[in-house]
Amino acid sequence: MRILLVEDDPAVAKILELALGRAGHAPFLVRDYPSARAALARDWDAVVLDLNLPGGAGLDLLRHLRQELGKDTPVVVLSGLKQERNMAQALALGAQAYLTKPFSPGELLKLLERHVAAW
Repeated sequence: MRILLVEDDPAVAKILELALGRAGHAPFLVRDYPSARAALARDWDAVVLDLNLPGGAGLDLLRHLRQELGKDTPVVVLSGLKQERNMAQALALGAQAYLTKPFSPGELLKLLERHVAAW
């Protein structure tokens, strides 16, 4: 699976890259809003999206993906924001799942595989 990782925290990014790579996936990491916005124009099997990014907001990226690009690529939001309103906004914009940090890499893999299989 080709997965776009949008994550600015180097430690979390490393965990994601290792877990996804070991599971046989091909992760592509971007660490800021402008890079993520450009990368969303390409085709991905899934996107793992952080909400707090240098240069912009993850919810704006999700809105861009769904409304401007018209893509239905599965998105799992992975965020340290635990407020219910953030989760509700992400799901309303078309995210398939919302996982809070700290997280289990195994749980993330299960979410990705379930949502990509349903896509």
